[in-house]
Amino acid sequence: MYREAGRREGYAVTAPNRNTLWARTLADELARHGVRHVAVGSGSRSAPLVEAFVTDGRFEVHPHVDERSAGFFALGVAGATQRPAAVVTTSGTATANLLPAVIEASQSDIPLLVLTADRPAHLRGFDANQTIDQVRLYGTYPRETIDLALPRPRAEDLGRLRVEMARAVAASTGVTGPAGPVHINVQFEKPLEPSVVDGDVVPDAEAPGVAGRPEGAPFTSLVGNDGDVGLASRTLADLLRAATRPLIVCGPTIDPDTGPAALACAASAGAVVLADPLSGARFADGAGGLAVAHSDAVAADAVLDGAEALLRPDLIVRVGPAPTSAVTQRLLERFAGVDQVVIDRGRRWKDHAGLATRYLHTDPALTLSAAAGLVPQGESSTDAGWRAAWRAAGDAAAEALAPFLDASAEMFEGSVAAAVARGVPTGGRLFIGNSMPIRDVDAFAAPSDRPVSTLGFRGASGIDGNVSGALGSRAATGVPTLALIGDLTLLHDVGALLMAGGTAAAMQIVVIQNRGGGIFHMLPIRDYDPPFTRHVVMPHDIDIAAVAGAAGIPHSLSASIGELEAELEAGWQAGGLRILEVPIERDANWTRRRSALEAASVAVAGRLAAS
Repeated sequence: MYREAGRREGYAVTAPNRNTLWARTLADELARHGVRHVAVGSGSRSAPLVEAFVTDGRFEVHPHVDERSAGFFALGVAGATQRPAAVVTTSGTATANLLPAVIEASQSDIPLLVLTADRPAHLRGFDANQTIDQVRLYGTYPRETIDLALPRPRAEDLGRLRVEMARAVAASTGVTGPAGPVHINVQFEKPLEPSVVDGDVVPDAEAPGVAGRPEGAPFTSLVGNDGDVGLASRTLADLLRAATRPLIVCGPTIDPDTGPAALACAASAGAVVLADPLSGARFADGAGGLAVAHSDAVAADAVLDGAEALLRPDLIVRVGPAPTSAVTQRLLERFAGVDQVVIDRGRRWKDHAGLATRYLHTDPALTLSAAAGLVPQGESSTDAGWRAAWRAAGDAAAEALAPFLDASAEMFEGSVAAAVARGVPTGGRLFIGNSMPIRDVDAFAAPSDRPVSTLGFRGASGIDGNVSGALGSRAATGVPTLALIGDLTLLHDVGALLMAGGTAAAMQIVVIQNRGGGIFHMLPIRDYDPPFTRHVVMPHDIDIAAVAGAAGIPHSLSASIGELEAELEAGWQAGGLRILEVPIERDANWTRRRSALEAASVAVAGRLAAS
């Protein structure tokens, strides 16, 4: 059973089983990115890949007895055409024969795609026949090594497979760095031939992951060539000029210029902004009028279920990594059919959900600034009603949250986060710890025109080293620094306090004392006790005042938002390093937090329904 329509551009890929579907989708996406030559060695495990390339119709497939020869043949094709060529091998020692070609491709910056078929990962490390460690086989020579999971016939998994092929082509051709080899390890279980397996393939034929983009376009178009700002900015400006409902979503960054550039671009293009607390666009000149307040309430499922058409954008520009907010991430997934553009120059691919239609691998700040000068100044070219709906939603959320965040109200971690964000001196730095602090700042701290730099470690999102990182940022810059962290984060890095002396700028560490890992109350495991409290939350009785005293650091305890605000003000007057402990009862906090966000979402839904 062979695919006919699916071998031509613009049609859904069909297949009799998941392995064949997986391989045909992989081949289809590589063809859309311009790959035309494939050298193949003999073998069984690679049969799905060979079948896909041979039956596709857009490839010239070159058979070789010797994999070493196949590798250098593909290298010759790529070197002569300056386009990526592919080489396919079966599993086991056949893959090792490609090492010389991989080394040459790396040393010569030649775009080579190395596809090695493999047995399932669960067989690695055992005595399964012809199973070796193929993932680390080529060492440091590949620009990227992509170990694909076993085939799954779901539309979303096929979409991610297409994104992985875009990522591979980008790394190989020099979009994300120097051109060179990319290793794609492809796992398969039997059957390896295109035989019918009843019920194995039931994907939605209309889903983008299955059908691919219309008119034979790549699933994710690539622009950048390692920092081509001119091309990227023109591409972005063209998209913004054509859009009437542009939404800019700013993720975390350490670049101080990216956030202001995003706001400037939004002002020129008439765009709405969703700004992560670490994006540089949440607390900056212009943020108050451009960034939507309390987007965790505004973009909640309960709101979008009734107002999706009203708030739906027609272009989403994503700046940098994925946002901290799970609500914002769900919004991006809900609007998967909207043109989504990622702007980022980092090494890691910033599209884990496979939603991007275009990927601009270039400097975000320079690209956004240049694009701002190429699009109409102001909001006249965009949908005024759409912008008004987003702003009305943010206003409704802020009004509903105000009683929960008031200094006289019952204190919870959200109100602490909002107070801390307000308490950073203009021009100072806010260091935001991982776990709940960053999520609470995101949900409850409103955008502000008052410039404040931010820092947090969201690359791996661990709690280790947060105290040291905050101290280091203070020592290096000499600006007043306010850190918001949890008690476990403090205790995990408590040794840093012993070396925290000196005459650097004033610094205050606000510690949420909830006697354990409060974030775990967000997870379903909270309903299972034991083991939840003792072995997941891990409550403790450590006296933080005694810890501060041992390190010679002044300590205070705040039992209300009013007390916290007063202590912060006194701390800036006194200078030096201080620890401000804020005790919170975990269960009461989660009740209060949930009530606040639900009240805000209800208010937003009501405001939008009445508009």
